[in-house]
Amino acid sequence: MNVLVTGGAGFIGSHLVEALVNESHNVKVIDDLSSGKNENILKKLGVELLKKDISVYSEIKDAFEGVDVVFHLAAMNRAMTTIEDPLRSNAVNVTGTLNVLEASRNSGVNKVIYISSSSVYGKNPSFPRREDLAPLLPAHPYGVGKLTGEQYTRIYHELYGLKTVILRYFSVYGPRQRWDLRHSAVIPKFVHNILNDLPVTVYGTGEQRRAFTYVKDAVEATMLASKKERAVGKIINIATEEETSINNIIKYIAEYTRKDPVIKHAPPLPGDIMQNKADITLAKRILEYSPRYDIRTGLRLLIDEVLHND
Repeated sequence: MNVLVTGGAGFIGSHLVEALVNESHNVKVIDDLSSGKNENILKKLGVELLKKDISVYSEIKDAFEGVDVVFHLAAMNRAMTTIEDPLRSNAVNVTGTLNVLEASRNSGVNKVIYISSSSVYGKNPSFPRREDLAPLLPAHPYGVGKLTGEQYTRIYHELYGLKTVILRYFSVYGPRQRWDLRHSAVIPKFVHNILNDLPVTVYGTGEQRRAFTYVKDAVEATMLASKKERAVGKIINIATEEETSINNIIKYIAEYTRKDPVIKHAPPLPGDIMQNKADITLAKRILEYSPRYDIRTGLRLLIDEVLHND
């Protein structure tokens, strides 16, 4: 197939591109390189990189010609960053998604896989998170943008007949996730700081729990979603079933690296929730997806990769 991956130079996107190339698909990538820095990996894979801004329709529309499947991962995806700059967040996550859908419709793309987030559930007090949970109460502009993108994706399927699948990722981590971004995710930041004998900052009690999902599991599920026709028109959680606290993440990293980290505490972050357990019944039934990496295995693989690259 001819495949387009938006955000393909990013952390998850570059892993997805690798998997697609390994299946002999013809892949090209749109990325503005604002946070994704894996262009060298794309070059090694022989993948065309188009440095473009998805929030500008005229910049991206021609890239969709002749494309069979679009994987839409490009996003402004750090919650705190979107809190600080909600206008840019809306431009990328809402207008950008609308642009991708419209370009796909106008170019005759067969299918769009839209990557959403567990952030859409937000402050709803019910657990585990099921796809039919209501109301959806996102706690920050990132969650609002992802939820709005879901609604646009739904109506492009219902009004225009564009085949779409919506995947809600939960706390994906793994190799290539950047620790050096402002408001970076906790796992890459903790791994970097602990390996380098730097203090780690825990916001709140550290008892916040997340369904930390290893990147290879997320990619496998995403590939399955593109192949299973029964997934079309569906919203599906992509996660591990286990929840792990922030404190235990530090504990496991310390055990594996044989380090004794210095922990600093700070006030809780705005919009942070204490748990986010996922129900993945639909993913198991529709995609025949089953996560293969538990948190300890995933952390070991990530740390080994970091040590190897250093």
